[in-house]
Amino acid sequence: MKRFLTFVAIVALVVFLIYRWNEQRIPPPTFTPAGAPVVDLKDVPVLAAMDAEYTRLAEAVLPSVVSLTTSRKVQRIPFDFFFGPRFRGGEFVQNSLGSGVIVSEEGHILTNYHVVADMDEVKVHLRDGRVFPARIIGGDEVTDIAVLKIEASGIRPLPLGDSDQVKVGSLVLAIGNPFGLQETVTHGIISATGRQMSSESDVEFLQTDTAINPGNSGGPLINLRGEIIGINNAIGNYSGSGTWQGVGFAIPSNVAKRSMEAILKNGQVQRNGYLGVMIRQISPERSAQLGVSVRDGVEVVHVVPDSPAEEAGIKEGDLIVAFNGKPVGSMREFLRRVASVEVGSQVELRILRNGKEETVKATIRQQPEGYRSIPVPRPPVGTVPMPTIENGLKGVKVGPIPPGRLRDYPDNVSGVMVTAVAPDAPAAGALREGDVIEEINRQPVESVQTYNELLREIPPGRRIMLSIARGKIRSYVVITAQ
Repeated sequence: MKRFLTFVAIVALVVFLIYRWNEQRIPPPTFTPAGAPVVDLKDVPVLAAMDAEYTRLAEAVLPSVVSLTTSRKVQRIPFDFFFGPRFRGGEFVQNSLGSGVIVSEEGHILTNYHVVADMDEVKVHLRDGRVFPARIIGGDEVTDIAVLKIEASGIRPLPLGDSDQVKVGSLVLAIGNPFGLQETVTHGIISATGRQMSSESDVEFLQTDTAINPGNSGGPLINLRGEIIGINNAIGNYSGSGTWQGVGFAIPSNVAKRSMEAILKNGQVQRNGYLGVMIRQISPERSAQLGVSVRDGVEVVHVVPDSPAEEAGIKEGDLIVAFNGKPVGSMREFLRRVASVEVGSQVELRILRNGKEETVKATIRQQPEGYRSIPVPRPPVGTVPMPTIENGLKGVKVGPIPPGRLRDYPDNVSGVMVTAVAPDAPAAGALREGDVIEEINRQPVESVQTYNELLREIPPGRRIMLSIARGKIRSYVVITAQ
């Protein structure tokens, strides 16, 4: 036994000595890290300055941006008859996320209406870790703006900038709480201004390539002065995945400011502005006579007695070319602007009368009971005048998709094809001939009969969301039944 153990010890010693000998023959691996940065900041002073300025800007505005967590109780539908007691009815809590920005020293916060609508509880998370319950002061579904308030000390508001001065190409930051990742900062430029998501929209959005994802809604779009120039709204109808694809939208700060002031003053935004004129698109003959473009304004064909228009001195035959300093391009655009102005506000109209431009001011009133702002259609040459469109999707003609056209749309397209849209229809500008309407308010359109049945159930004044296929691209449009 002793001999065996001695043998094992000798073998182990020999193996150890061989291992050590081989280890000494193989040189150790070398690793020499870089000794210094490859670029000296002194060689890129512009980039170094930009880096420092971006950091300074982000640090200055981050304390004013808040994250929102919302919750509401939802009634569960009972299925215990089919699946047993585990699926009995009852309540469960539905949670969601959003963003906001502090705009007053008293703790007022701007966010999106859809972030807090119908919620039972809203909590505000500050950057310093404090959490406060929020009181909803009011909201405006049309502009998608809501005002909250928290009772907190040591907060710093951000100023609202002038979104009318925003230029395409301007650098901007978007700050918010995407996917629950608080204090996220992204940057980009203003891609476009005056974007309308539908012909019925009262808001002309700012478009940006800044990354805006779910959870960013309600957060601020910031310019280089640290001013709020927009409230990030949504990625729009351009992403089927629900995430950013290079296109984002923000509600202009001037729109948000007007809604906020009306909410703080009246608890709501009063609309249905009334001017008291009937208008029509200027005809080619009339435009040639006046020496203006066909799209240079709308022509007044009737002034309602005792109306704001009459008090302002507007007369039949006047051509309204600008509304509050912005050119007027179409009848529907003009009527939308009038209707969106807060009741009691004064507006400035630039008119063309007898070849001379004049500026008049009118005070917008609440629409009288039963009043409707109706544009007077300009009949095409050689045709019978088309009657005025009053509500719904009247003026839109549809039919089955011709078999020969199926290749023009997505492979699984299903619905009805738009064959004609009247110039003064509520859907004019939103729908085009050749569009395929696949869903109405998320209900599938299987035939012309289904299309008519779904529309028949929608009362005037309600919004209609249409899922459409325009060529190979699918998108949504929203139209108000009028």
